[in-house]
Order: sequence, then C-alpha cells, then structure tokens
Amino acid sequence: MNFILHFIKGLFITLNFLLFLVIIAYIAARYQKKKLAFILQLSALLFFLLVSTSYLPQFLARNLEQQFSPLQPISLKNKFGKKYIHLLGAGYGLDKRLPPTAQLATVSQGRLIEAVRIWRQMDSSILVCSGGYISDSALYENQTQARVARKAAILLGVDSNRIITLNDPTTTKEEAVSLAKQLDTSITLILVTDALHMPRAMNIFSKQGFYPIAAPTNYKVLQTPDESGFKWWPSVGNIILMDMVLHEYMGNLKNLLQ
Repeated sequence: MNFILHFIKGLFITLNFLLFLVIIAYIAARYQKKKLAFILQLSALLFFLLVSTSYLPQFLARNLEQQFSPLQPISLKNKFGKKYIHLLGAGYGLDKRLPPTAQLATVSQGRLIEAVRIWRQMDSSILVCSGGYISDSALYENQTQARVARKAAILLGVDSNRIITLNDPTTTKEEAVSLAKQLDTSITLILVTDALHMPRAMNIFSKQGFYPIAAPTNYKVLQTPDESGFKWWPSVGNIILMDMVLHEYMGNLKNLLQ
C-alpha cells in the first residue's frame, strides 16, 4: 500500500496531467469525436494557463507558507534546558572537489543557514542533522546526508559536540520516527524546513508525540516591493511551483491514508 501511494504521489505532476489531456484529445479527434476533442483541447489550454501563470500557484503556495511565521529565537527565552534544532534533509551530492557546504543541495543549504542562525542565538542548543543515502551506500563511501550536513555545519562554526546525526531516514516521516527513538518526545524541538513543507512536517512530528516549534525558511512566494507586473505571463517557474504545492497536498493525503 505504501509503495502504491508513493508511486501515485510521484506521478501526480502538472505536466503528466496536461499530457494526459492532450493524448485523450488526440484519440477523440482520431475517432471523429469532434465535440469531445474540442472540450478536451480547451480543458488542456485552460489547465495550462492555470498552472503556468502565477495566480493559482502563488495563491496556493502562499496559503501553505503563511501558516507559520519565521522563528525569532528570543521568543523561546523562557524555555529552559536543551533545545534541539532538527535540520530536515533535502538532498546532497558527494562531489569530492567541493567542500561539504557546496555538496548540499540548494534547498539543504537554505535550511542549514536558518538552522545555524537559530543555533547561534540559543544557549544549550543541539543541532540534529538527518538524512540517509540518496542511492547505493557503497558509492557514497559511508557519507550520508546527515554526515555531510554535520561537516557543513562545523565549517559554519557549529560546535561538533553539539550535533546529533540520524543517518538512516530518507523521508520526513522516517526522520520523525528516528528522532522519537533517540530522544524523549517532550523535548523542546525546533523544526527547520521549507515554509511550503512546514505544515506537513509539523503534522508528521506531532503524530509522533512531539510538540514542535516551526522555523520555516526557503520561502517561494516573497512579498517584495518590486514584484513583476507580468503575473499573467506563463513561465516554467510557475509550473515548478505548482508541482511543489501538489507534492505537499499529495503528501498530506498519503499521510492520512497510511
């Protein structure tokens, strides 16, 4: 069941659906179903405009991103004891030419910067790096994503004695389960992940018994004074953003069905 849900989640992207409409429209036209073919062609055009212009993708993304505000560490000054900052994994590549900071994927770099920012402003804070291998472990010479993130954090000034690594998880749910096995769920836990991903991550960690505090980063929809006036113009960036939103919605559905 889990494999089927994961497979469906991977297939459900905008271009796949658009391609499906186009193929069905072609088949309808081939068999002289002109009215049906016209409806399908029009549907494909409208769907393309919906996902390729900024209005719908940014509206949906903004609704997810605004559920949690950026964390101000001073707001936790009344919480005593250790504070665990969990840096969720987001990809890496073991290129030996590069320092660990550059081996992390761009999304991972953004999350790491936010985690280090919070870590520097909190006494007795512990950084938790998680993430397993992205492929065959033999090819990656025992260098999991968590270990690469740890090295990168140390390069940025984090005390190596205040870092924990979880080297097995490959999904957010596995990260939550792995952390629950190692630490008491009553700890002060700060989650660092993309603002778009934060609502789903908070739900997953809450189900494991944690009371997480959100520290969103890597915002996709920025409220800048120089926003472009060409919101109506189709772009690949809008399609990618729509895919990210759908990925989160499908992930929530998968979690509900498991």
